Amino acid sequence: MKKVVVKIGGSLAIDEDKLFEFVSALSRLPGGDFRIALVHGGGKDINENLALLSEKPQFIDGLRVTTASIMNMVEMTLSGHVNKKLVRMLMQKKCPAIGISGVDGGLFHAKKHEGAVDLGFVGDIDAVNPKIVEDLWNADWTPVVSPISLGDSFSWNVNADVAASELAVALKADQFVLVSDVPGVMDREKQVIPELSEAKTEELIQAGVITGGMIPKVRSSLNSIKRGLKAIHIVGWKDEEHFYKQILGEVNYGTILN
Repeated sequence: MKKVVVKIGGSLAIDEDKLFEFVSALSRLPGGDFRIALVHGGGKDINENLALLSEKPQFIDGLRVTTASIMNMVEMTLSGHVNKKLVRMLMQKKCPAIGISGVDGGLFHAKKHEGAVDLGFVGDIDAVNPKIVEDLWNADWTPVVSPISLGDSFSWNVNADVAASELAVALKADQFVLVSDVPGVMDREKQVIPELSEAKTEELIQAGVITGGMIPKVRSSLNSIKRGLKAIHIVGWKDEEHFYKQILGEVNYGTILN
């Protein structure tokens, strides 16, 4: 049985046409030889909802500065609107899906993110309890996971790429695929880099080639490899067949980190 963790976010989460294609491809996999866990972000949905509060998004090193009022909106958007939209679409494709967050079953436990700047209610995962996902798999459900995580007194906003990589490690996933807004990690000429090592990745970060939200994406990915994952694929969305073949290992149209 092949265990696969897929993370989506960015424009794919709000572009209905692309999302239907993605869901169609994903729904072909569960059962038989595959167990799928889908982890999602939803930054653009969050920004749209924050505009209703006259809040302007602020990011530092790819992480959202999260006040108490922003945290409420983040949790409602990710664990509510985005999560249930994906569950609904999978169910329409006859793929039995259940939506959960990191709070449910204590899937992700987090503590406050420590850094040079106080980011508010931004957390770092310090423990993963994958039993709820494994139980859902054993009952032939496909879990759809929001990265909002459990704290000792309240929920934490955790970067979805980090949450997905932590889940992949805890599940000992055979494959971890991050579907990004970009076709992969890009070089200075905006061409996709087919393969990256840790040393080369850090070199590109220091040189300002890898920036913004791609920094936590690649760093969390490389950390996952150190902890047991064989390789991680960062890909953009092309079409249903390309994604399906990427999962099957028949093509590589993005960046593989190893």
